[in-house]
Amino acid sequence: MVDKTPQGAIDAQLAGELATGLACPPMSEGLRERLRARVLERASGIHVVRADAGNWTRVLPGISIKRLHADAASCAETNLWRLGPGAVIPEHQHADDEECLVVEGSIIQDGIEYHAGDYLHARAGSRHVPLMAPRGALLLIRSQPLSSYLSARP
Repeated sequence: MVDKTPQGAIDAQLAGELATGLACPPMSEGLRERLRARVLERASGIHVVRADAGNWTRVLPGISIKRLHADAASCAETNLWRLGPGAVIPEHQHADDEECLVVEGSIIQDGIEYHAGDYLHARAGSRHVPLMAPRGALLLIRSQPLSSYLSARP
């Protein structure tokens, strides 16, 4: 009989016998759920960021950002922006299109107040006047990377 198992690989029967001898260590429900989510994400091609997962990074006074996705091909990012009461996003230029959905609270731009559910689209080359959040807001923004936004400020 000729062994057709690739060099360095073990055959299925041996792998099965080894697996039956392994003991699964106990794990918390939280860890089990996180591992399950990671396996399902990789299997389905769907990227999931749970509400309580990820890191918030303070970028300006009263403003924190949580990255949800970075698209290397288009150089775009999808982020949550948390604006505390009284926070102001300074005037800035857009090198690329920016999409903004107000998720919670409200923002004021150029004297117009936008509320939860309102969508704003800034075209490449457009300039934002300062954007204010007198009572705070949560925004979902898809735009150029944060580093290019910060460098585009006057």
